[in-house]
Amino acid sequence: MRNLFALPLLFLLGACTQSATEIAEVNEAETSPVEEQVVSQMSIHLFDLPEGVSEEEYLTDIEKMNSFFIASGYGKNYTVLKVADDNVAENYRYALVSSYPSAEVYEASHNQGEEYNAFMDELSAKYSSIWDTEIYRKVYTIN
Repeated sequence: MRNLFALPLLFLLGACTQSATEIAEVNEAETSPVEEQVVSQMSIHLFDLPEGVSEEEYLTDIEKMNSFFIASGYGKNYTVLKVADDNVAENYRYALVSSYPSAEVYEASHNQGEEYNAFMDELSAKYSSIWDTEIYRKVYTIN
């Protein structure tokens, strides 16, 4: 009776195992050095979402804003972060961050033309309560 269980178990174990080569390839990919991005400045916005604005709606607007940077060759620029749901912080539960290799890239990436400016005017009106109360810092690398 034991043999009836042992044989299928051996087949299952054989099907689920990886060869040493496969394991080495996975381990090498996971530990390969990542190309380091040079960051000379960041923009950090700490804020709370206004009443009536969902995370999904805000994220959709930020992704649209990112689409301008992507289309211009700068890549995704802004990332939204949030404190953990079980965190006791009552204020500034969200962060919007972006990083730049230089002040020149910062300026150029924010000079996207009329369509970008019109979209930013829409965001400014829609999220004025965020911009009026956020903690905003433009920080620079010192090391």
